[in-house]
Amino acid sequence: MLPAAGAWAQQTATPDESAQVEEIVVTGSRIARPDLTSASPIATVGDKELKQSGVVNTENLLNTLPQAVPGITSTVNNGSNGTATVNLRGLGSNRTLVLVDGKRQTPTTQSGTVDINLIPPALIKRIEVVSGGGAAVYGSDAVSGVVNFMLKQDFEGMEFSAGYSETDKGEAPIYSTDLTIGANFADRKGNVVLNLGYNKREALTQGERGGMLSTAWGDNATKTGLVPSGSGSNEQGRINPFVAGKIINLTGLGRAPTAADSALFLPDGNIRLYNDANDTYNFAPVNYVQTPQERFSVTSLAHYEIKPGLQVYAKGNFVNSQVVTQLAPTPIGTRTFRFTLDNNPFLTAAAKQALNGLGSTTAYTIPASSSWTAGTFTDVDSDGDGLFDTVTGSFNRRLTEVGPRVSKFNFFGYQMQLGIKGDIEAINGGFDVYYQYGNTHGSNSLLGDTSLARIQQALLLNSTGTGCADPSGGCVPINLFGQGNISKAAADFIKTRINSSQDYEQQYGGFSINGDTANMFSLPAGPIGFAIGGEYRAEEFAFLPSQDLATGNLTGFNASPPVSGRFDVYEGYAELLVPLLKDLPLIKSLDLELAGRTSDYTGQPHPVKTYKVAGTWKVYDDLMLRASYNKAIRAPSIGELYSPQSNGFPTATDPCSSRGAPNAAVRQACINSGVAANLVGLINANQQTQTLSGGNPNLRPEQAKTFTTGFAYTPSWLPGFSVTADYFDIKINDTIDSFGSSASNVLAVCYGSVVNGNPNSPYCQSIIRLANGSIDYISLTNQNIATLKTKGLDIGVAYRTTLENLGLPDWGSLAFRSLYTNTWEWTKIPDAISAPVKCADKFGARCGTAIPRHKLRSTMNWTMNQFGVNVVWSHLDDVTDDNPSSVFTVERIGAKNYWDLSADWNVNDNVAFTAGVRNLTQESYPIMGGNASPSNSGYPAVYDVLGRVFFINARLRY
Repeated sequence: MLPAAGAWAQQTATPDESAQVEEIVVTGSRIARPDLTSASPIATVGDKELKQSGVVNTENLLNTLPQAVPGITSTVNNGSNGTATVNLRGLGSNRTLVLVDGKRQTPTTQSGTVDINLIPPALIKRIEVVSGGGAAVYGSDAVSGVVNFMLKQDFEGMEFSAGYSETDKGEAPIYSTDLTIGANFADRKGNVVLNLGYNKREALTQGERGGMLSTAWGDNATKTGLVPSGSGSNEQGRINPFVAGKIINLTGLGRAPTAADSALFLPDGNIRLYNDANDTYNFAPVNYVQTPQERFSVTSLAHYEIKPGLQVYAKGNFVNSQVVTQLAPTPIGTRTFRFTLDNNPFLTAAAKQALNGLGSTTAYTIPASSSWTAGTFTDVDSDGDGLFDTVTGSFNRRLTEVGPRVSKFNFFGYQMQLGIKGDIEAINGGFDVYYQYGNTHGSNSLLGDTSLARIQQALLLNSTGTGCADPSGGCVPINLFGQGNISKAAADFIKTRINSSQDYEQQYGGFSINGDTANMFSLPAGPIGFAIGGEYRAEEFAFLPSQDLATGNLTGFNASPPVSGRFDVYEGYAELLVPLLKDLPLIKSLDLELAGRTSDYTGQPHPVKTYKVAGTWKVYDDLMLRASYNKAIRAPSIGELYSPQSNGFPTATDPCSSRGAPNAAVRQACINSGVAANLVGLINANQQTQTLSGGNPNLRPEQAKTFTTGFAYTPSWLPGFSVTADYFDIKINDTIDSFGSSASNVLAVCYGSVVNGNPNSPYCQSIIRLANGSIDYISLTNQNIATLKTKGLDIGVAYRTTLENLGLPDWGSLAFRSLYTNTWEWTKIPDAISAPVKCADKFGARCGTAIPRHKLRSTMNWTMNQFGVNVVWSHLDDVTDDNPSSVFTVERIGAKNYWDLSADWNVNDNVAFTAGVRNLTQESYPIMGGNASPSNSGYPAVYDVLGRVFFINARLRY
C-alpha cells in the first residue's frame, strides 16, 4: 500500500508528454488521439508504484484509491469466497468492469465478478482507472467505472524478483517470486514474453494476534461499553421451547419460569437458566486475520509484424490460486430437533423433569424449513411414568468436538487470446480483430460441518436408550447436553464432507476500426476521429454442489443449490470525436465526443441501448474543462437469473429480541406483527439472522445515468504542477437486489413507524418466525427494485521539481501527488416503501461496509541518483452507525491516518532493492460490539487489521 509519488495521477498530459506520444488509446475511449487528454477523469497506477508498495495482491493497492470502497481482500475471512475484487464508488464489484489490455477478463463467480488474483502482478505495466459509466464504449458492467490492467508487451531480457513481508511481531509472512523472460526475434519484428510467478501467504488467526481481536465483543446493557460476548450457540448447548406456550420447568429462579427462558446444559447432564451476558461463546480466536493463499501463474505474450503495418498477437495465461478461510466450530443455531427424553442416559432426572415441559399432547407442526425433522407430531408418554418419550426443542450448540469449519478454495483460470491488427492508411487509423476464450474452474472443500439429518437421527434413541432408534448408516447416539460430551464416534457419524465445483466459460470476439476523416474531409477545427466495431460474447456458468450442500443439510455453512445458465450477447458500437472549434480567443480547442452501443441479450425481450455525450474545452494551453454524460447498463448475472433458493446468515438483530432491546413503539409493532406480547424483548437471538434468497429469470438490465464535469489546470508559470477537480453523479435505477435490500432493512421497515408491524405488509410477511417467537428465516428474492445514488468530488494535485529549482542544493528531485474524494451522497432506496438508507459517512449492517465521506491519499517522493525515499499518507474520515433505531457502544469510528515509508536503492543497472514499512504509526483497528461485520470484529477490508508491516523486495535484471 505504499505507492511512489507517481501514483494516482489524474491523467492530463504535459506538453513534454504529448511530444513523446504520437497516437495512443486512452481507457474510456477507443479512438486513438495524439495526447492523453480525456473527457473522463482517469487515475493511473504505474509499475514503479506497484513495486514500491511492497504488496503482492494488487487489490490491496487498488483499494486504497479514494474512488474505491474495498471489496474482498486478504483480511476478509467470514464472507470471503476465495476471490479478490475491486469496487469503485462502493456500488458493487459487479458494477466495476475489469479489463486486461482493453479487453474483458473472464469472470470467476456466478455474480460475474472478476478475481484480481488471476492477473499476474509482475507483468502489469500500469493500471488505468476510469470512474463513471463506460458501457457505451465497453458494454455491460461499466457502471461505476472501468479498471484496465495494461501488461508489458515488449519486454526484453530477464528479470527475477523476490519479496518478503511480515508484521512487526513476526506474524503473517508473505513470500513472492517472479521470473520474467523476454526476447525479440526476426530483426525485432517479433517479441515473446514468458512470466512465471509464485506467492505464498501464511495464515494468522485472531487468537494468535491476541489483544482485543482474540475476543468476540458485545455491548453492555446500557450500551456504554464493550463486554466479552459472542454467539448464543455455545459449547455447553442450550434449548428453548418450540411449541407455542410451552415452558421449561426450571427451578430456583425466584420466580415462575416463562416461555422465554432458555435452559443451559451442564457437563453432568443437568440444566440451569441460560444467561445471555455470561454464557455466550467466544468465536473469535480461530477466525483468520489473514487468510492463507498459494498462487502459481504462467503467462506468455507474443506479437509478430507480418509486414509493416500488420501484426498478429497472442496471449496465454494460466493461474492457480488456493485460498483457505476458517471459522469457529460449526454451530447449531436455533435449529429444531426432536429428541428422546424418557430413557435418555445423557440427562439427569431433574433435567428430564424440567424438559418435560416441552412436550405437547396437542398436535403441532414443524415447518418444511426444518426439513430434517418436519412433520406433524403429538408427544406421548407410552409407559405412563409422567415423562414424554420424545419432545421437541429449539437447540443452540457449538460443536467444538467436531473441530473448526474450514473452506478450501482452489481456482484454476486460463485465458487464450488471438488477434490481428494493422494500419489502414486511407483513414489514418487501423483495425483490430480478436478472439478470446477463458475458463475459470473452481472447487471448494468444506471441512468441519455436520449433517442436520444425522444429528436428528442420533438424538432419537431406542427404548432402552442404548442405541439409535434408526441404526442405519452406523448411527451413534449423540450427547448434545453439555460441553465436551459428544463422543468421537458420534462426532464422526454426524460429520459431513462437502464439496463443490464451478466453471465459468467465456467466449469473446470482435473487431474494431478507428481512424479519422483527414483524407476525405476536415472541419475547420480538424478531421473527425471515429471508431466502430462489433462484439459477440457468450458466458456460461455451472455450479455443482454435493448433496448436503445443495439441500442445506448442514449446520455451519450456507446451503448452495446447483446453478447453471448461459447468455449470449451481440453488440455493435460507434464513437466520434468531433473538433468543433480551434485556435480562437479563449478556445484553444473545443471537442465533442459521442458514443453509442446496442446490445442484444438472449433472454431479454428487446435490445438495450447505451450512449455517451462528452466534451473537452481547452481554454488555453494551461486550462482544460471537461464534462461527460453516460447512459450505462448492467445486465443481470447468471446467478441473479438462475440461482435457486439458498440460505445466508448476515448480521441483523431481531428488534423484538432481548438483544434488540425494543422501545415502546417497536414493542407495539412486534405485537402487531403477531409476536406474543409475553415474548417481546425476551426472545434469545444471535447477531446473525438466517435468510433465504434466490434468482429471478425475469430480471431486466439495470439502467444508470452518470455525469462528470471538471477541469485540469497545468500552469505554464509553474512547470511540473497540475491540479484537477471533477464532480461525479451516478444514479442506478432498476437495481437488482434482494427484496427489501437486506435483512436489516426488512426488519427496520416492518417494525418501523411506516409499516408498524402490519401483518399484511410484504415486509412483515417475509419474516418467518417459529412458534417460540424467534426468527426462522427472512425470505429475500432478487428483483429490479432498488435505486442507488452517489455524488461527490475528486480533486488531484501533483507537483514535480528539483531541489535546485527551489533554491536548495542540487540534491535530487521531489515529487508530490495527492488525490482526495468527497462523497457527500451515497444513498440506497430499497423500494417505494422503504426510507432511503443514507450511507455516506456511515457504516453498519444496512450499508454493508464503511463509506467515509472524506478520503485522501498523498505521496511524497525524493530521488537522488540511485536512491529514493517514499512517504505515503492515507486519511479516512470518521463514520457513524447506520441504524437510527438501535444504539450501540461504538456509534462512531474515528478518523484514521495511515503513514507508510519505503526506500529504493538501484545498486546498478542490474540489481535493485526496495524496503519499507506500512502503517508506520500503528494506527489502531476499530473493534466493535453488536454492530460489527461478521469478519474480524469490524471492517478489515477498510481498516488495517494487521498493524505495522515490514517488507523487502529484491530485483535482478539482465
